[in-house]
Amino acid sequence: MAAGSCLPEDMIRETLLRLPVQSLLRFQAVCKRWLALITSSNFILAHCKHRPKHSIMLTNTWFGENYGISMLEADATCKLEHRNLPSLPMNNVVNCRGIGSSNGLLCVYVKKTHNVDYFLWNLATGKHRLLLFPLALGNYTPRTFGFGFVPEINDYKLLIVDDASFEGHLHLRAVVYTLSTDSWKEVEGVTVSRSYLGPRISVVVQGIWYDLIFREEENIVQGTSREPRKVPSLLRFDMVNEVFSKIEDGLPYDNACGRNMNLMEYKELLAMGVYRDEKTTFELEIWTLMKNEHYWTKLFVCTPLPKIMTMIPLGFLNDKEIILSDYSTELFYDILQLYDPSTQKSSVVSTCEEFIYFETHNYVESLVSVDARSSSCVQMFPDMERIKPSIYREQEKRKRKAGIDRL
Repeated sequence: MAAGSCLPEDMIRETLLRLPVQSLLRFQAVCKRWLALITSSNFILAHCKHRPKHSIMLTNTWFGENYGISMLEADATCKLEHRNLPSLPMNNVVNCRGIGSSNGLLCVYVKKTHNVDYFLWNLATGKHRLLLFPLALGNYTPRTFGFGFVPEINDYKLLIVDDASFEGHLHLRAVVYTLSTDSWKEVEGVTVSRSYLGPRISVVVQGIWYDLIFREEENIVQGTSREPRKVPSLLRFDMVNEVFSKIEDGLPYDNACGRNMNLMEYKELLAMGVYRDEKTTFELEIWTLMKNEHYWTKLFVCTPLPKIMTMIPLGFLNDKEIILSDYSTELFYDILQLYDPSTQKSSVVSTCEEFIYFETHNYVESLVSVDARSSSCVQMFPDMERIKPSIYREQEKRKRKAGIDRL
């Protein structure tokens, strides 16, 4: 009797959806029916939604000798697990950054002495792949990035932005990588007068890339000229239409904010952390931009917190607690904390002297392939089947049938 033949199809599916990736990889060999189910696009996406959310942070040592990943598990233990990056050629590495994470795929940027590399990594399956930047696009010096899943087209895209500013004007060039076609494309850039990019990392939310830009304005108080005011705007890039635009009005900003603002993702919405200075403490406000992008809503205020200007929110753990990184000027290493807005209490997760913590990204285990041309990834993007020549489709069918019959 075939495995699972006496069980209803719905029961088998619901059971498999709750299993970790490593178990599903083994169960693909049980029978043809299970293989077809586990590798189907609907199952892969549904499995992502059933897996618990974690947070991953790119880390390195003080001397940049050991770049890796720190995974903060979303359970009661809040354990911090360290993993090394894949065994890629890491000679002459100058800098390394996590660009983004979506449906289990992490995109990483590696800057070397004479070139840069980009690679995709599925931590659950252990698969990774270099994304070769085409020489025909010329020399790009990446200033900011964005990587994420674009629901409208059921695809993954990587945005690389080059800052070619001149005479006080912000001029950005950009290229886009599309996973389903394994191709790069140069897109029309944008020029903004008297502005510059913010220091924090950008974020991709539901197929839209966001970053903060600032312009300087005169700041005269009682006839005295002071340090120029830094007025923020949102720069956005629509990954479907591949066009830039700006959001200038309605940002939760006033003179009390100073320059401390940064972007995050919260429950598939764009979130912004805004610092407001007080005499002995400072408050951290968390705002979200509604899906129509017409107004902001204040979620909560993190207070009281000690007046330590190096403390910044890295993101959210399971959409509940805020991950804070505080560089201690007395101890000379990072202190990683979790702040619970419901109790207004914080707890120390790590006081690791070895690692430096950078940006954080949401992460879930998944079966998504890093290879756009594998059978699993083709199923993730069904539109590809329609554009393939009929002969090529027949060849793939024969290959898949031969592989299944060997099980």
